[in-house]
Amino acid sequence: MINSGLYVHIPFCGTICHYCDFVKVIYQKKWIKPYLKELKRDLSFFNVEKDLNTIYIGGGTPSSLHYYDLRQLFELLKPYAMKVKEYTIEANIESLTLKKLELMRSYGINRLSVGIQTTSDAMLEKLNRRHTYKMIKEKMRLIKKAGFTNFSVDLIYGLPGQTLADLKIDLANILKLNAPYISTYSLTIEEGTIASINKWKAATDEEMRAMYDLILETLREKGYIRYEVSNFAWPGYESMHNKLYWENKTYFGIGLGASGYINGKRYLIEGGLTRYVKGESIISVDEITPEQYIEEYLMLHLRLAQGFLLSDFKKKVGFSFLEKYKEQIKTLVESGLLVVTRERVFATDEGIMLLDHVVLTLIM
Repeated sequence: MINSGLYVHIPFCGTICHYCDFVKVIYQKKWIKPYLKELKRDLSFFNVEKDLNTIYIGGGTPSSLHYYDLRQLFELLKPYAMKVKEYTIEANIESLTLKKLELMRSYGINRLSVGIQTTSDAMLEKLNRRHTYKMIKEKMRLIKKAGFTNFSVDLIYGLPGQTLADLKIDLANILKLNAPYISTYSLTIEEGTIASINKWKAATDEEMRAMYDLILETLREKGYIRYEVSNFAWPGYESMHNKLYWENKTYFGIGLGASGYINGKRYLIEGGLTRYVKGESIISVDEITPEQYIEEYLMLHLRLAQGFLLSDFKKKVGFSFLEKYKEQIKTLVESGLLVVTRERVFATDEGIMLLDHVVLTLIM
């Protein structure tokens, strides 16, 4: 299967962040062996192929695993990594060691996604993160010492009480790390999280927009390309794996909480950790209708700065974009939200910010 990827979910964490609503549990040694056994079963059950283009190990906090547990995980995935071009693992500052980094490199991992979130020590404590800005700088030196040249860092904005001045400091500190890739996320207060229970006050839409505009302006000035709504990279450092999602291409998912997209069907592995390690996980499958496919194609591709090729749309969807949506296109172009060239369609800066409106205008 050409250009397919594999997502591996490791739900274990050393601590639980107050804002996190991903599938996660506190790391306990007793869970590792049965969990890896079920990952192996998933690889077989979903018939994961060995000519993968990308592997992405996410979580949770994969780096929270002990050294020998990590090695077992990498050994399990080794037969699937032989032809991989981009091999990523997520890591937190507090659980990274030089020994672990060298182990990752030895198994062909060539990209890190590092959860920094903010460089404010006071805010890190509020988020229940166990690192400091000093630790961030120390671990970045270890990352480079281990030979990693391709790594991303995460930045959350819209934090409780955060001002534009605070965000400017965060951006300045993040830029000093010289990371080729920066992912930015607005804080979302999800039901059931400590943030929700403690009634954290969310930033207003206007505040979020001002912060996003500041991020966009600052990172562009420093040579980063916003190639997707929330992701900025130096030229040539865009994430190959993430582009599989946004270009609606095939990817497998294994592990509790993982999702996949194969042969026009999306699936999700659910059921909780106890059921999962007993081999009793629940797999929900959603077969994408032609109408859903069109909406997904537009929504996902228009998240990308490059948009989509008119020829690709016709090939994948089966009709001409220009002919089908002639009047809607005219409205969106005149509103400054969409650009159409001889070969390509993409959203403007403002169109990306109003993407739901753009897509609904096209398909309704």
